[in-house]
Parts: sequence; C-alpha cells; structure tokens
Amino acid sequence: MQKVIPPRLLVPYLAGKRTIISGYVYRVQDCGRLTTPQSLVEALDLGFDGSELTRDVPELYVMRWYARDIDTYVVPYGPHMGGDWSDSPPFTGNGFTTSREHVVPQFQTMPMPIPAGAEIVHLTKAGERSFAGYDGLTWRPAS
Repeated sequence: MQKVIPPRLLVPYLAGKRTIISGYVYRVQDCGRLTTPQSLVEALDLGFDGSELTRDVPELYVMRWYARDIDTYVVPYGPHMGGDWSDSPPFTGNGFTTSREHVVPQFQTMPMPIPAGAEIVHLTKAGERSFAGYDGLTWRPAS
C-alpha cells in the first residue's frame, strides 16, 4: 500500500512524533505507471481546493508498506453506490479516483500503527529513490 505524505507531516513522521497511517491509501501496483509527482497528484486527486499539493509540485514523499490485515482497508462507497460514506476530497464515493487517464482504486484506513518494514521514497521528475526505512521503532535513513 502507499500514501502520499503531506509536506507538513514529513518531519513529524521522521522524528517519531507521528506514528500512524490514516486516510486514503492506494495499492502500489495500481500506481506503477505514475512515475512523476505531477502524475501522482493528478491521478490520486491530491490537488483539490485546500490541499498542500499542486500539479507543479517538484517532489513528493510517499510511504509504502505491505498490507497484512486486509480488513484494515475499506472501499469508501457513498450513498449513490449503496454505501454510507460521506467525506471531502479526494473522496469520490465510487471506489476510484476521478482521473480519466488512470484507473486507480481508492481505499480508506482508520488510524493504524506504521508497520515495521515501511519505507518512505522520494519522488521527483527524475525518478524515485529510497529515503528512509522504518524498523518498528524509528525511521532510519536509506543506505
């Protein structure tokens, strides 16, 4: 699974002041062709009004981890799809982002501890590189 880390939360995560993952998350395999910050922001609807992210963001930090307990992740269906979810963007209510170019399923997770083995990758137009790894207690710089 993966989640784009809002810029204001990167330092709190790395400093151990934020130890949970929550909100909208996406499967890595569904985002494999999204290789630039711009494509990820657009495909995941992250440039909504009030967001810290814009189409021209030069870099992103993305947390990735292996999903072990599938019951942790739910598809947020709105009433028009037979569900009872109601939320603000990037919520769509149909289980997918609004991108017309990329079909990306959308999942939601309640607050959960960051699992050991999680990593943060740094994504720029030039590509991605491993930035930090989580050992279950602290983030360590990637070697």
